[in-house]
Amino acid sequence: MNRRQILIIVGILAVFAVLIFLLSQRPRNRFSWRPNYKAESKQPYGAFIITELLKNYFPGKGFEVLRDSVNGNLPDTVVSANYVFIGEALFMDSVDMEVLLQFVENGNTAFISSHTIPQDLMEEVYDNECNYNEWVDYDMLKDTTVQLNLSDPNLHTSKGFQYKYVYRNRTMPYVWAHIDNDYFCENDFTELGDLNDTLTHFAKIAFGDGTFYFHTVPIAFTNYHLLDSNRLEYVHRVFSYLPEGKIYWDEHSKTFEALGRYRNNSWNRTLSKESPLQYILSQPPLTWAWYLLLVIGLLFLLFRTKRKQRIIPVLESNANTSLEFVSTIGRLYFMQNSHKKLALQKMKLFLNFVRERYHLRGQELDEAFIQKLVAKSEVQRELIDKIWLMHRNISNSSIMTENTLIDFHQLMDQFYKTCK
Repeated sequence: MNRRQILIIVGILAVFAVLIFLLSQRPRNRFSWRPNYKAESKQPYGAFIITELLKNYFPGKGFEVLRDSVNGNLPDTVVSANYVFIGEALFMDSVDMEVLLQFVENGNTAFISSHTIPQDLMEEVYDNECNYNEWVDYDMLKDTTVQLNLSDPNLHTSKGFQYKYVYRNRTMPYVWAHIDNDYFCENDFTELGDLNDTLTHFAKIAFGDGTFYFHTVPIAFTNYHLLDSNRLEYVHRVFSYLPEGKIYWDEHSKTFEALGRYRNNSWNRTLSKESPLQYILSQPPLTWAWYLLLVIGLLFLLFRTKRKQRIIPVLESNANTSLEFVSTIGRLYFMQNSHKKLALQKMKLFLNFVRERYHLRGQELDEAFIQKLVAKSEVQRELIDKIWLMHRNISNSSIMTENTLIDFHQLMDQFYKTCK
């Protein structure tokens, strides 16, 4: 090997080394701005935060993620349970659809937030006798920003709740779904929420002894929007319609919006008379091939009729993700310099700790509450007074420094270490 060949090899290796170095310096945690609505996703348009909130939304009632067909997983009796689906589109076969309908008809609740809704589901639920309008699908409005609000006077706000679609930190036009007002009539849809004051994005239909809730803006429940306290309040108001009971989160039936709309548009279509099968049967060679395929299929079924048991999945031990969730929210607030929001969140966690450990309920530390807490926790009154005083000052102030947040954290940490 001469000197020139050695230089060429060294040059090629140097180029590869530089490429590997540059690739290794690229950011590892890139955000995906496409909505996926997955329960475990911490991306901007994932559903990690909403599932964490729903896990303890009804304390002691239970929360289950359905990663397989609803058939056999939803109860077939009246248990005051809630089926929750949040995604682009719902895709179920006829068996699963029947299970969901029976679940609601027995007196349970289904909450479905999606851009499109299966036509075969609505043909069972929606009664068009009063206005003679057959169900088609949700209508669409293209805009950058919309305002959502609720119709109930106790849930309605004067300013509403602003929503926008952000892609790579830029506001982009987005197609917002809504329910056509022509579908509303007596004994059918009941409007629960409006979009831009005139369109409907949230409605309910009674079905048997239960209720279907239909929501057309699933993006409102994603991580990006739940970081805002105002939009988090909107979500709490929407879920206030759910009765207290176990929540079944459907992760299995999610599909792309395009597939859901394609299924709706092709529903009840008949095959053309000039179908491929008709042409095959008109050609003798293809006819023999077709019948031979059928015979092979029958023989396969005949010799494969022995039942095979499905593999029993290995269940992982339950993991406590509460600390991970709190850490995630804390980092998000800290990165945004939202020291006051983080401090108020820590106070909520403090009150929740007191409520679960000492069975003391209260939204703030009044005199009676403090006396009970001192007696049960055996913590010095002076420390609890400092926590209460600092919390009151933080709540009333508009600006909060990082040092104040650190002092507030240290006081609470001291309480956790000394309480009985």
